[in-house]
Amino acid sequence: MSGQFRKVTKRVGIGTVVAICCVLLVVSVGLVLAIKTPPSTGYGQLRNYSSQPETAWTVDSDTLPEYGQGDGITVAGRWLDRWLLSYPSGLGRAYLLVSAVSGKPLWDNPIRVGLGSCALNDDGEVGCAVKLGEAANGFYLADLDSGKLGSVSNLDSTAQVVGVGSNFLRVDEAGYRAMLATPSGAEIWTRTFASAMRARFENRILILAGADGTNAVVDTATGGNRLRCTDCDINVYPSGITLQHNTYGKQSVDFYATSDGALDTSNPTHRSGNIEVVRGASTLPVLTGIGDATVQQTQGRYEIRDPAKPKALWAITDPELSKANTRPCGTVVALARKDRSRAIYRLADGTSVGNIPGPDLDNPDANIDQLTCVGSSEQTIVFANANQLTGFAVSDGTKWELPIIGWAQNVDGYLVLHQGQSLSVLAPD
Repeated sequence: MSGQFRKVTKRVGIGTVVAICCVLLVVSVGLVLAIKTPPSTGYGQLRNYSSQPETAWTVDSDTLPEYGQGDGITVAGRWLDRWLLSYPSGLGRAYLLVSAVSGKPLWDNPIRVGLGSCALNDDGEVGCAVKLGEAANGFYLADLDSGKLGSVSNLDSTAQVVGVGSNFLRVDEAGYRAMLATPSGAEIWTRTFASAMRARFENRILILAGADGTNAVVDTATGGNRLRCTDCDINVYPSGITLQHNTYGKQSVDFYATSDGALDTSNPTHRSGNIEVVRGASTLPVLTGIGDATVQQTQGRYEIRDPAKPKALWAITDPELSKANTRPCGTVVALARKDRSRAIYRLADGTSVGNIPGPDLDNPDANIDQLTCVGSSEQTIVFANANQLTGFAVSDGTKWELPIIGWAQNVDGYLVLHQGQSLSVLAPD
């Protein structure tokens, strides 16, 4: 002990000092966790990548146990700072829980599900449909800390598993039947469909998309349709959804609000005709006109709406504004000008925040016209194709470039690269 520390213990007592040390330890651990695991992001929002990022960690066919032949590695689910990875193994797939910070496995062994699948629910429970896998066919709960299979219920032909709140949606092999069940396997409801369907659960909203073009927002309590449409697209945003009708000559968009975590489908907040949602992961929908009247216009016009509000937040048009290639991305929109430069505006309030020069003809992999939004932060907007990841400074368009062979994804605000039989997470600033 230092003399200074001895003086402190003499004045306040050793018990008090121990208590203070414990508090400081808790605070320091909390700070480390806060640095490593910032608040969750979504809707195209990225952590900060203002310069060319380094690789934080990589997993591949050499490091993942019992890696087999088939499609590559995917992020099948996440809970807090844990990611559930899926990769080919044996007759089908294997699942392994890893740290999102380091990529290190949190289980000694993966769960080999064969022709089934696994998912995480909102309570951090792992549900797995095992068919021709490491255990007898069935639906299992796995221990989050060890990955060991525990209680089992009837498989009931389950192939696709989706976490829905505290429960699991279980879709059969053909995709025609879906059952919502508790983790223990107790049925809540079951539905059959006219075509094979896929399910997703976003912002506490369950959406079923059929192979015949039918989409439905489903009541998680009863399994009944809250909204249903054919030849349509449903996009989810923090404050609600857009339901876009694509039938030729009848194109329109309906808006529905989310309030206190629940979607209100009783009445749309607004309906717009001859309009469509511009594609791109973003916090608010960007809309542009469609149809003969728009074709005849000589300049672009865009409208930004909040699904929860009946009036547009803002709109923009200009003789130099292009009608094509605008890119919503995270919290901003990159509006294309006719000279192929771009004006960057903040979606929430229409504030101009920067400009990006027109593309370099000798560098097509950095031409935003041909790229897909990965996400944006306050300083940087990131786009990608199969050859390159490019980050543009929002303010002036200066850029960094990272060659890739594959595709890029935004997972919880992290840039994730899928290249062959590897998955890499890039480190934010």
